[in-house]
Amino acid sequence: MNDNFYRSVVEHSPVGYAFHKIVCDETGNPCDYEFIEVNPAFEKMTGLIGADIIGKRITRVLPEIVNDTFDWIGFYGNIALNGGEKEFEQFTAALNIWCRVTVYAPEKGFFATHFVDISKEKTQLEELNNFFELSLDFLCIADMDGHFVKVNKAWEEVLGYTNEELTRTKYLDFVHPDDVPGTREVMNRLNEQNPVVNFTNRYRAKDGSYHWIEWNSRPRGKLVYAAARDITNRKRLEQQLEKRMLELTRPSEDVGVIDFSELIDLETMQKLQDEFSDATGVASLITLTDGTPITRPSNFTRLCHDIIRETVRGCENCQNSDTVIGAYSTDGPIIKSCLSGGLWDAGAAITVGGKHVANWLIGQVRDENLKEEQLAAYAREIGADETEAVLAFQEVPQMSLQRFEKIAKLLYTIANQLSNLAFQNLLQARFINEKRRIETEMLYLSYHDYLTGLYNRRYYEQELVNLDKKENLPLTLLLGDVNGLKIINDTLGHLMGDELLIKTARIISQVCRKDDIVARLGGDEFIVILPKTESQVIEVIIQKIKKLAAAEKVGGLDVSISFGYETKRKETEDIEEIFKQAEDDMYRHKQYESAAMRARQK
Repeated sequence: MNDNFYRSVVEHSPVGYAFHKIVCDETGNPCDYEFIEVNPAFEKMTGLIGADIIGKRITRVLPEIVNDTFDWIGFYGNIALNGGEKEFEQFTAALNIWCRVTVYAPEKGFFATHFVDISKEKTQLEELNNFFELSLDFLCIADMDGHFVKVNKAWEEVLGYTNEELTRTKYLDFVHPDDVPGTREVMNRLNEQNPVVNFTNRYRAKDGSYHWIEWNSRPRGKLVYAAARDITNRKRLEQQLEKRMLELTRPSEDVGVIDFSELIDLETMQKLQDEFSDATGVASLITLTDGTPITRPSNFTRLCHDIIRETVRGCENCQNSDTVIGAYSTDGPIIKSCLSGGLWDAGAAITVGGKHVANWLIGQVRDENLKEEQLAAYAREIGADETEAVLAFQEVPQMSLQRFEKIAKLLYTIANQLSNLAFQNLLQARFINEKRRIETEMLYLSYHDYLTGLYNRRYYEQELVNLDKKENLPLTLLLGDVNGLKIINDTLGHLMGDELLIKTARIISQVCRKDDIVARLGGDEFIVILPKTESQVIEVIIQKIKKLAAAEKVGGLDVSISFGYETKRKETEDIEEIFKQAEDDMYRHKQYESAAMRARQK
């Protein structure tokens, strides 16, 4: 081919082309370059017309190029003088475009460039990166070896790691040790090009704490694209709810050990207690039956809170008093002077189903009968400052006993209402738990055989449709039929026949792998779906099952199972035909093995 052909190719190429001569200063360093030739694609891309620029230097055509952040003259000069070839992407401010450039030196002192305008591609990539960085979720790209390739800003904001700290590191290094095996299983599934959704594990943050992360991941070639979110708060809430449900569903005889905070929302209870104290002018506190506080004190006096309860003996006396005054009573509130400081106190029990679970205590008021001398003597007894105790005593609100009794009766009424509410919460929780248990049991029974616990025909048929896909080939169906079930049913009874089926199910399940689907089709027939499994593996599995079966007996008779199998290797093969072939293979073996079994029984 002549030069005209190659010139025609360059002229009609959609890739911009330019040929230049490098210009050096007196020291031999590149300081400019001259246009020798350009093609129409270059003119279209840059807006520079060949007739206007040929023979001219770049600093004259585009003077602003010397201010560009990229040293175009130096870069091109190095190639022209030293040879070689480079491909790179760069933004040129002088032309306001992004280019993918290939540059090479056909002879010393000259260089040729090929340009592709990638401005649109870069703009789209920048827009995607903006969304990538703005996402509140974790976004990342990883390779199949488990290394981060790219992560977004959310990782730093939530876990504290910068992009540089994560990129090219193995994400398994951040996974909680207990979650590593499960994460490895997910990595294997991704390596097999299977997407993974709603997988959760724990990631170590930079401060050493662990966060629960929920993942959706999709493999594509050699990379995995994943979106995740921090569900730590949700996990904590689930754990709290689970704890509450566990507490609320104890048997009736254990009601007395139920945590009061699991029956009534404590923040709501605190608000009610605070408002009660503000309205009545009394101090208030809710405790366990042993006097241990559940709520924060409301309207406590300085005498009780800062002086008496600050001493060891005074605090013990207060707690003992709370236990006595808060005792369960069906006759109304218990009203008596405090066993610690002598102030008037009252208490009402909160119960659940007749079981005492908490005390609501009020008081810290005085009447004219309690004297400063008595309080000073008590302060000496418990080791408190007498002067401060007397001053604090003078601040204690004064109230007639009749007024205090009315407030105590109101308290008793409210406590009874709380008891009813707590019991209703308990019954409701038990109802929800029982409903959940029944639903779980019904779901289990809908997919499992009631006798053997294996999957049933319904589940098998559903999973066969799900697994009958190209990525699971070769897909093998293994059918098994128990020999001698009718003989055992007829001679030893159906209970022995059930035992035979249960043992058979246990043996098959013991040998088959975790991902295999083992089901009982009905009667004496079993089936196993084995994804990505060739015939030679099936033969090993059959021999292991037969070996275990040979060591078992039911009613003195050997456990014997006839097997047949067939493997689907091509996507075009009909799975129903594969089943029929496996079934025919099983019946051929059964004819021989059943006959042999009958012969042994004679």
